[in-house]
Amino acid sequence: MKSMNWFDRKLTFGLSPEMLPFYLERLEGTILRLEHKIKNVDDKILSHRFNDKWSVKQHIGHLAEVDEVGNKRIGEMISGMQILSKAVFEPKGYNPWPIEKVVEFLRKTRTENINRYKSLSLNDLIKASMHPRLNVPMTPVDLAWFDAEHDDHHLVKLTEIITENVHC
Repeated sequence: MKSMNWFDRKLTFGLSPEMLPFYLERLEGTILRLEHKIKNVDDKILSHRFNDKWSVKQHIGHLAEVDEVGNKRIGEMISGMQILSKAVFEPKGYNPWPIEKVVEFLRKTRTENINRYKSLSLNDLIKASMHPRLNVPMTPVDLAWFDAEHDDHHLVKLTEIITENVHC
């Protein structure tokens, strides 16, 4: 089954602050889900760019980099910035890293983001700034949902890479 391209997705924003705990639950669960997917997978598969696409390590590192941007965006929203910072589209060189180091990088950035979300007041959760690519206003709640959806997209990609290459 072919998965939809991330940039082809139609996304809706304006989500209720009461939904934040559900999105945080998904965001917190990402690391456990990806650890389950990569358990006992050979480093050659985790590090290799099959068909000139991102490796498993690059997908995981990308999620950590997106968390760094997300943390910055939360600050921009609550400080009243009109337009959010741009996203990260090409991950750094994670392939030489041990997989544990890549996962630990994600764990660190994800923990920082979850803690940041949990520290926000109701007033903070309804503040919005314009998303630079989508050109729509986004609140911290919208960002948490957007990032949870983005995580799922990359977890699907990890599954595709591993499934297609583990028996090669």
